[in-house]
Amino acid sequence: MGAKPIDPEDPLIGTLLAGRYEVIRRIGEGGMGLVYEGKHRDIDKPVAIKVLRDNLSRRPDVVARFRQEAKSASRIGHKNIVDVSDFGETQYGSSYFVMEFLEGEDLANVLGREVTVDPQRTCRIVLQCCRALAAAHAKQIVHRDIKPENVFLIERDGVKDFVKIVDFGIAKMGDIETEGQPGRKLTKTGMIFGTPEYMSPEQAAGKELDHRVDVYALGIILYECLAGRVPFVGDTFMGVLTQHLFSEPPSIVEMNPKAQISAELELVIAKALAKDPDKRYQDTAELAEAIECALDGRVSRATAMTPPSGRMIPVRDTDPVPRRKRPRWVWAAAAGVTAAALWVWIGSGGKPGAEASDPPMEETTLLAVGAPTVQEPPPTDDRPSLVNLHVATAPMGARILYLDGSEACASTPCTLEATSGTPLVLRAKLGRRTGRTRITPMQEETVLIELKAPKKATTKPRKSAEAKPRRKRETPTRASDLKVPEWAR
Repeated sequence: MGAKPIDPEDPLIGTLLAGRYEVIRRIGEGGMGLVYEGKHRDIDKPVAIKVLRDNLSRRPDVVARFRQEAKSASRIGHKNIVDVSDFGETQYGSSYFVMEFLEGEDLANVLGREVTVDPQRTCRIVLQCCRALAAAHAKQIVHRDIKPENVFLIERDGVKDFVKIVDFGIAKMGDIETEGQPGRKLTKTGMIFGTPEYMSPEQAAGKELDHRVDVYALGIILYECLAGRVPFVGDTFMGVLTQHLFSEPPSIVEMNPKAQISAELELVIAKALAKDPDKRYQDTAELAEAIECALDGRVSRATAMTPPSGRMIPVRDTDPVPRRKRPRWVWAAAAGVTAAALWVWIGSGGKPGAEASDPPMEETTLLAVGAPTVQEPPPTDDRPSLVNLHVATAPMGARILYLDGSEACASTPCTLEATSGTPLVLRAKLGRRTGRTRITPMQEETVLIELKAPKKATTKPRKSAEAKPRRKRETPTRASDLKVPEWAR
């Protein structure tokens, strides 16, 4: 927050809010509002003032939710969450709230400067986030937009990297269009709201959310601090969301060969990033315990109970696969074959092969029990191979149909089995929006279908009553026809 003053011509600078908050300078801005450094004039205490933008302050629903978010952050009352102390309106009618003034930098600035963060420091930061979010979740408040930009680091009582989570709960405002600062990851809005790089699969699919979306976001932060980048990147918003839905994160060592990460900590990250919320840590307290155990070279009970999916480094060798028990008749048949073969071998005088004059019964016995001396090659499977085809739509929740009209899946995102090398036409339908794609899958892949609304039909204007009358068909005149007088024409 030690930035240079922004726009000194700002009309708020130098004014007094509520008769006690002096606005000194603007120190930051985002899509929703502007942040100012201020001072409580009566007690000479520095404060930060966040002012909602003018265009949003004219929307009563946004103002009500902005006020509710200020109440939520204030109600949690945790040392690792920024404290909100007051709320009001400027003389220009813009809503604002007052919070504690923070001197330091956010985790995004640290990553931008240092690229990676060592495991010990990363874990200390995330453990504080876990404790803060646990307090919020206990009050039924979910942040839903945890990212490095919202993890602010200050120095307090000689302790560096003291965490303050800011912009708490702002991501709940799903009907506000926002664009972040230049160079920062943009916060998109609409049916799906949040920052795509840190968005959980259920958040990407527009499903009902709970506090486990914050667990997933903390897993992304752990990954980014150690790997030097987020696990999923893309050129488009939906491209990143599709990877969260279907792709497994690359190994951290693959992204950063110099990463000093233990197998225990990589298991923690893998479980925190599970696609299924039920397979993640069920709260941030479990995640915090798992991180502390990993720092000690141990695996927590929660980590061991649910095997994480995706790439991981096993802590111990897997148990050998138990042999499949054979039915008793197999052993009986094998014993019969052995006895018959031994009897024939004795009857032939102990020679490797039987003579031509041997009794036919002995040869028949060997053929009957099926003791071939030459193994035939196993039959080849000429059936076409099947591949998984992951289907996503923008927006999500569409019904997928095959070309013949039969249903492929009821709601996207979904996974279909397709024949490798065979062209496939898929149609998507969501309300009046439709989309279509043609693909020839050769291996497992993901397809995104964009849905478009139907074009409005243009109606031709009706002809007025004074329109030019239709010209009658002229008939050829004949000599016998009477001529029409001039006055009657």
